[in-house]
Parts: sequence; C-alpha cells; structure tokens
Amino acid sequence: MMTSIESTAFGRLEAEGRLLKPAHKGTTHHAGRFGFRGEIAITLEPLLTLEAVFAAAQDGDAALSFVAGSLSSFKQLPALAESLGASVKPDGKYYIYVGDLDRASRYQISFGGVSLYVLPIDDTSVYNELIELFYLDKLKMKKYDTAEKIDTIVDAGLKYDTSYEVISYEDGLKRL
Repeated sequence: MMTSIESTAFGRLEAEGRLLKPAHKGTTHHAGRFGFRGEIAITLEPLLTLEAVFAAAQDGDAALSFVAGSLSSFKQLPALAESLGASVKPDGKYYIYVGDLDRASRYQISFGGVSLYVLPIDDTSVYNELIELFYLDKLKMKKYDTAEKIDTIVDAGLKYDTSYEVISYEDGLKRL
C-alpha cells in the first residue's frame, strides 16, 4: 500500500501550507517512509523558512523521525521549534545548520524535551554537510535518485549517535 502524506507527520505541515519548493514530496524506497526535500515554512507572515531540508516520517507516525536543514540565524531556533511543535518527538533526529554559529560550535539544545543537533554551516550545502557528517560515499550518492538520497541520509542520521555539548538556548545566545 502506498504511504500518503495525510497518514504521516507531513499531513499537518502540508495542510498549513508549510512544505515549500519540493524537489521530492512522496514515498521513498523504504516501505512506509514518506520523504521530503525542499523548504519548510517556519512562519508564513513574514516568510521564514528552514532551507535545504531533508525530512522523513513513517506511515502512521504523528512525528517526523528525521529533519535536517539550515537557518541563517541562531535566533530563529525557537520559532523553528514552535512551528514544528508536535511534528517532532524526543527520539527523533534533528540536525539544524546555522549560518551565524562559530565554525567550532556543535551543540545539542532541547526545546520541549526534543533535542536538536545545532551545527555551523560553511559556505556549502546541507547535503554536503550531511554527507561529511555521516561519512557517506559522495560518488555513490551522485548515482542515486532523490528518494534514494533521502533514504541514505535518513538511515545514516537515525543511526548517528554522538554527543555534542548540551547547552540551553540562552547559553547559545551568549556565545554568539
């Protein structure tokens, strides 16, 4: 049976008009997985987006299992957490690249019991950052279709188990 967007955590985001510029919005090669590559609107007025998003959810799960994307500013994290709300869960994996973080900064910051990996982004893409972070084979990745790229990144991201310095959002603001 085909997984529909309505049966995943993407259903609410779609209904609210938050899934923008999709390069992929549909099932992947993994049974029951729905994937998205594009932008997620954090606020609609004014428009603020999580850019270069890779995200996935399982059929019947009310929360996204994986999200990766970039924000231009650390100060946008609370708005992101608020907009995702119940669409994220404590055991999900969320990688947020932030443009104004110092290059050596790597943090875990919790919002409402949900931990985000907050990482700096160089003048590269989220895609390239994820390939490097998860030690994926860039040459193999080039041969994959978008759904297979999403699956490979999500599978690696869900297995990724490292700890970064755990700080509060307020502590992060002081370090900018």
